Amino acid sequence: MSPNGPIYRAADAPPSGTCYRVLMWEEAALEPAAVAAWEQAKKDLLQRMCEAGIKGARGKLAAAEAELRELRTRAVEAPLATCAQAAFSYARVDALAQVLASEAGVLAFRLTPCAAEVLVELTGEEGLDTMTARWAAATPEVLWHLPALTEALAPAAAAEWQADCRAKQDETAAAEQAEEQADDEDFHHVTVLRQESVDALLPAEGKVFVDATLGGGGHTELLLQAGATVWGIDQDPAARAAARKRLAAYGDRLHILAGNFRNAAALLAEAGVAQVDGILADIGISSPQVDKAERGFSFHHEGPLDMRMNPAAPRSAADIVNSAPESELADILWQYGEERASRAIARRIVAEREKAPITTTTQLADIIAAVLPRKGRNHPATRSFQALRIAVNDELGALDALLESGLSLLKSGGRFAVITFHSLEDRAVKRAFDTVTRAEIDRPEWPAPRPNPAYAARLVFRKPLTASEAELAANPRARSAKLRVIEKL
Repeated sequence: MSPNGPIYRAADAPPSGTCYRVLMWEEAALEPAAVAAWEQAKKDLLQRMCEAGIKGARGKLAAAEAELRELRTRAVEAPLATCAQAAFSYARVDALAQVLASEAGVLAFRLTPCAAEVLVELTGEEGLDTMTARWAAATPEVLWHLPALTEALAPAAAAEWQADCRAKQDETAAAEQAEEQADDEDFHHVTVLRQESVDALLPAEGKVFVDATLGGGGHTELLLQAGATVWGIDQDPAARAAARKRLAAYGDRLHILAGNFRNAAALLAEAGVAQVDGILADIGISSPQVDKAERGFSFHHEGPLDMRMNPAAPRSAADIVNSAPESELADILWQYGEERASRAIARRIVAEREKAPITTTTQLADIIAAVLPRKGRNHPATRSFQALRIAVNDELGALDALLESGLSLLKSGGRFAVITFHSLEDRAVKRAFDTVTRAEIDRPEWPAPRPNPAYAARLVFRKPLTASEAELAANPRARSAKLRVIEKL
């Protein structure tokens, strides 16, 4: 059982009667005043429901029930989804999971660092209060808010909740299996601007950071060495497995999440993290991905035309090359690779795929080389391969999503550091950072500058940092790296 994400489990037996959804949370997760207000509002609503039931006022009863559900979501469930105050660590989640898994009547459950949501069907004379008290006893170091919040569910609604939980359980198991299979793979990535980027985040003991591109864990390792806690995100199971193995000694201060950094806010919210002290994103591709022929990123090695950073993603480079219309292929090569011969290359690809599918990296590279004679040290296919990789992984869309949500994840004074490797990425970061660091904006038609409503940060460096001569000598791939950093006001 992975200790780095919500734990889901669903029993095989389907619901046969009335079930209850039980929600219990760690006391520190919600403000006492907010809980007291919720309890009073719930008491008032239950009284209204009782009176409506006695009078047979079905419309008022239904309205009060709907209001109660909405209040529950707004006052309890939504804050729990983004709480960051809980002391209920993932090491303790697993202890509670074992108790619930052996409990008769428990049909499904979902555990996060601050809450336990359980679907239970009563099978004997024991009541819910007795059961929840026993569950809480599994983690005596945690102060639970009891009595738990309960909601009756009809069998159909309970079955739907159980099915959703089972789907999440299967998804988690598949991810863990992929990581286990990747455990033996080599993932030796040379981290770029390692010290500069970490120093810019001002790591210290007790601080919490997000490494949005965990990779082999090079940046995360320095943050952990400084005493910080790190939430690492990566969509590549080989990278996650390598980082987990490399950084195992740091225990509960490292949490690894499977996913794309475009969903960083949602992934962290699901794990009970609302705000952090810093975010680091090293945009681009890792050396192990490029160097392994079977990943299909490089034309230097014969391999399948793949290019997926997440091997489970639905669309590969071969899918695009063999099925996209000629105009779409040309647009991809021009927009993401800035390839001037994009139309000629797209036309040649379409002509060649009509003869036989294009399935390998070297096959595609030869097709492109037949259109563009080699000039200089760069292979003619360099820009086209970059463009296809960006399209396959929607890299610019993911970067835009992270840039848009990043500031909301930061505490005041928190820092956001981004390393880019080509002009398209750097322009996106520069534009986004410029938008939020200008106190005023001006236009020719305005008589005077106006306050910028998006102003929320300051630039830490006026110009991007680049690799030192010593780093370039050791790692020539760092030559195009640029580091930009902002600090939330």
